[in-house]
Amino acid sequence: PGSIPIQHHLAMSRLGPRNANFFAAQNDAGDGSASKVRRAYQRCAETGTLNLSNQKLSGVLPESVCGFQDSAWAEKWWEQCPVTRLDVSLNTLEALPSSVANLVDCEAFLAYSNQLQTVP
Repeated sequence: PGSIPIQHHLAMSRLGPRNANFFAAQNDAGDGSASKVRRAYQRCAETGTLNLSNQKLSGVLPESVCGFQDSAWAEKWWEQCPVTRLDVSLNTLEALPSSVANLVDCEAFLAYSNQLQTVP
């Protein structure tokens, strides 16, 4: 009574509900998706380019992508680059959250070969 079930609590982040498909792909040790995504986030912190193409993302683009600047992926968080280029091509995304507008420094957004119906 009054407590949050563990499963529900783990399915949430400070940015809202987690995209189960995104995190399932990250935890799939069979093809190394978890380490690929982690390296993509770390490279983006250094370069500003977040390449999540062909990462088996489906459904809605994860909020963690839209809130990238709110997380510290660089060793020195004050040197972390903002996302200037985002590539989510070759996935099966169906929607983008309105929070994609938080990526105000993004100059290039690639999303071909997805199942997007609308773009906010």
